[in-house]
Parts: sequence; C-alpha cells; structure tokens
Amino acid sequence: MKRPGEILAGVHVVVDGAGPPVVLYGGLGGNWFDWDHVVELLSDSCLVVRIDRPGYGLSPASAAPPTARGEAERIVAVLDALGCIAPAVVVGHSLGGIYVEAFARLFPQRTRGAILLDATITLRPHRLLPTRWRVATGRRVARALSRLGLQRLLGPTVRAVLNQSTPPGGITPETRRWVARIYREPVYLESSLVENASYPALAEEIAALRAAVTMPVPILVAAAHTGHRTPWGWEWVRRQRHFAERLGASFRVVQPARHHAMIDQPGQVAALIRELAS
Repeated sequence: MKRPGEILAGVHVVVDGAGPPVVLYGGLGGNWFDWDHVVELLSDSCLVVRIDRPGYGLSPASAAPPTARGEAERIVAVLDALGCIAPAVVVGHSLGGIYVEAFARLFPQRTRGAILLDATITLRPHRLLPTRWRVATGRRVARALSRLGLQRLLGPTVRAVLNQSTPPGGITPETRRWVARIYREPVYLESSLVENASYPALAEEIAALRAAVTMPVPILVAAAHTGHRTPWGWEWVRRQRHFAERLGASFRVVQPARHHAMIDQPGQVAALIRELAS
C-alpha cells in the first residue's frame, strides 16, 4: 500500500486541503486513518494536518518516552516544516488532549483554539511508581508478547475490541488493510505500552503547566455519549463537564458516539472544528 503522507520532523504526517490550519492529534494508539471521515468534511475549506506520534501509524519509534512539552514542540516543528504560520485549531482525542492543551498553553500565538475530544481527565494526577520503572516494564511486556507471536496474531482483534466505533458509511477496505498491517507491528505495541506507562508523568506535567500558564485561547471540551441512559454514561458526561468548568472551557456533547467520537460522528466533530476555525 502506498504511504498516504510524508515524514516531517521525524514523524508521519498527512496533509489535506487548504485554508485555516487544523491539527488532529489522536489518543493512545491513535492513527491518521481514525480521522478520515472528519478530514473529508473539512478539507474543502481547511488545511488539515494529521500527525502520527512516534511508533504509531507509519511513524518510526522513539527511544524516549513522550512528554507534554515534547509533543507540543513536535506540533510546532511540523507546522514549521509545512510553512504554516497562521494560528491553528488543534484537536486532541483522549490522551492526545494533554498534548494539545500543552501546545495551546506554551504556544498561544500559534493557536486559534483547542478542542479536547472525550479527553483524558487529568485534574488529580498521582504517581506511585517512577516513570522509568513503568516504561521499562511496558517495553519488556511488549517485546515478550511480540517474541511469542501474540502481537502479530491478535493485534487487529484487540483493536476491534478496544475501538468499536464505526463510521456512517462503514469501515472501508483500505482502512481494514491498514489496521491489519499496523496493529501487527511490534513497534506499535511497544509504543502504546510506553505511552500508557508515561501517563502519570504526563498528567503531572500538564497540571504543573496549568498552574504556571493561563489559557489565553478558546478551548472546548467535547464529551462522547452513546445516548443510552446508563449510570456510567451520564457520570462520564458529568465529569467531562466538570473538567470543562475547571479549565474555563466551553462544553458540548457528541452523541450518539463511543469514545472514538470522530469515527462515529464525523459530522458533529467537523462542525465543532469549523466553529473555532471560522
């Protein structure tokens, strides 16, 4: 299969359209094709930039665990490589919300607005074990599973269990082929476990940044809700609303949608992006 993008600033980047810049940053284990249907709706009027973090999508892996500042600087490096100087709308899904918020706080002059899409809530960070221990354990587990062949055997199946979202027109054959290829890669599993192991340190980093730097640009928290009246569903919306209040952000609900709301409801997500980009 042909590579859909190019390597910029050391990572795989896919660029579509022209106009006000929009950067899409996925969650834990997210790949560029998770945003395909959102891009279809935006690329007629926006320059849409999708960035695969190290080890995800078609990006090479990194020897270092991620940091919020490091990912914020990566977004700047990619925009610079594209010659894009206009302020961008940045959208972070799930764990990607930490990186997008860090970008908006550290580089407000490069930010038109930020959307935290069903983002990881990081109001009470805590860390019991040193990050280096967690990361080392994650690497050992990933490499052991790959040596046993379980990553190649079960990778796409695990993805189907963890991500049950379906775009309105169904999953395309091309996306199925990319899933079958990428989710079997040992580097993908190791990068996912390392990023997950880094979460407590990332949460502490963004909390410290909030205490030191105000948010001078518009920010929107968007919660995904399936539409079913379950206690957990409404509790999640309540927690996301509280998260928005603590950040001084506006708040919306995307529904009916699972956690990967950009796949289930690309039209609603694209509309939120257009609001900030216009």
